[in-house]
Amino acid sequence: MRCPECHASHEPGATVCTSCGLLLIGPAAPKRRAEDFASQRRRAADQLASCRFCQGEIAANAIRCKHCGEIVNEDYYRDRAQRIRARVNYASWVAYLFGLGALLLFRPVGLLSIAAGLLLSIAYYAIPVEPPQTLSGKRKSLAARLRRQLKLERVAIPIPHFRSKKLIFVGTPLVAALIGYSANLFLLQEPMNQILRENTAFSGMAVSAHYEYWVVPGVVVYDLRELSFRQTPIDVHTAFLEFAKRLRERRYQRIELSYRGIAKFEMDGRAFRRLGDEYAKRNFDYVLYTFPRLFRSVSGKRLTNSSDRDALLQFHREWYGNDQMTKTVANGLQ
Repeated sequence: MRCPECHASHEPGATVCTSCGLLLIGPAAPKRRAEDFASQRRRAADQLASCRFCQGEIAANAIRCKHCGEIVNEDYYRDRAQRIRARVNYASWVAYLFGLGALLLFRPVGLLSIAAGLLLSIAYYAIPVEPPQTLSGKRKSLAARLRRQLKLERVAIPIPHFRSKKLIFVGTPLVAALIGYSANLFLLQEPMNQILRENTAFSGMAVSAHYEYWVVPGVVVYDLRELSFRQTPIDVHTAFLEFAKRLRERRYQRIELSYRGIAKFEMDGRAFRRLGDEYAKRNFDYVLYTFPRLFRSVSGKRLTNSSDRDALLQFHREWYGNDQMTKTVANGLQ
């Protein structure tokens, strides 16, 4: 016998042409599985049922009645609710993750994204998962409906395919570290570097400004790293005031003063903003003599000197003046 497609010869009982791959279905050949499925669908379509709304005859597997237009299939509501809830759930997790990442760089954007995630979560639980009772005809208890309504669906987050799974474990921390470093550099260290470059009196002074542990955005660490013989205490004082003036529009929980990585003093974020405002207004009495009273040591103690001038001297001595390389504190402030 010959194949009707490529006219190649084949055995009489063959079901597939060995030349072109055409299925050769003869009278004695077994039926294909697709034919069984097709016959099952035809038989199901031939079965009729009556619409519960208008009593008209419709197919047993119909979703909507062709006479009155009402939805007669309960699975339609469940499938639609599942699709919508899955999309809302996925969008809420994306908003949460984006918001947590944005908090390091732009806090308002991060808070807005997290708020959007909360609204999407509320919308997720508000989407009904059961069909109307007029359709189902089954009245469930309130506890059963609440359990069904408050059940959280799993979210399938697509992950790009990598040849080596180690790239995920290595690349994720590297990306997080790069984002954190960029936030510290552009939001804190770069403004501090500009302050040091703009004034020649700060030449030789090195300050590291960064978030606490480089990742906590609510706490700023002002770390005095290096001083030259040119600097006097008033220069160190002015550099910090310029830093407070530059960042007075931002909100922080706490400011920490350190010397070469060792924490010395800390102050409240609101006091830091007011200090920047008062320095911008040229209120020198406040930024000089009230300044030490705004700080407390890392152990929680305030400066105990009764005189404002003595408190200022004590503050600079305890901050960096006890170092052998910076013994010009007493001469500079007296």
